Amino acid sequence: MDEKRTSWQRKIRRILLFIGAFLLVIFAKPQFPGILIGMVLIFFGEGIRLWAAGHLQKNEVLTVTGPYAYVKNPLYIGSIFITAGFCILAGNIYFLAAAFFMFCFHYIPYKRKVEGDRLKKIFGSQFDDYDEKVPDYLPRWTPYSNEKGSWQFKYVIENSEEGILLIILSGIVLILSRPYWGLIF
Repeated sequence: MDEKRTSWQRKIRRILLFIGAFLLVIFAKPQFPGILIGMVLIFFGEGIRLWAAGHLQKNEVLTVTGPYAYVKNPLYIGSIFITAGFCILAGNIYFLAAAFFMFCFHYIPYKRKVEGDRLKKIFGSQFDDYDEKVPDYLPRWTPYSNEKGSWQFKYVIENSEEGILLIILSGIVLILSRPYWGLIF
């Protein structure tokens, strides 16, 4: 796929994601049990993402430590929990269904192809072995390798996870404050 087309597709996906987030906030009706469950899922998902981002050294080494020792896509797993958490927090089951549909039938197949091809090109047979032995989304019981790698805050920053955390906190504030917007505007 040529770079111009890929860049355009990324922009379209980003625009659709922001439209979806905007609509989720606009139609949010947070209520107690959903607020609690949603917050737990959001912070659990971000915890997974922080753990993964602290081990990930994109395009430098094939990351097989931390959560990557058990599952190939811990960042996506974290994102699934975050998305579910936001939909439950906002009290909108329809957005939850739409998000899971898009994730399962568009995002996963697209990312599998693009990332798999990129990692195979960079890491060759090392990635082939990892790809064969480590599941995409349901973790293994035992680690893929005994390689030791420590979580490092600098990788969190290099992977821009602090920006995701800021977006998450902003989203929570917007959704929880939504019932009061009528009083302000």
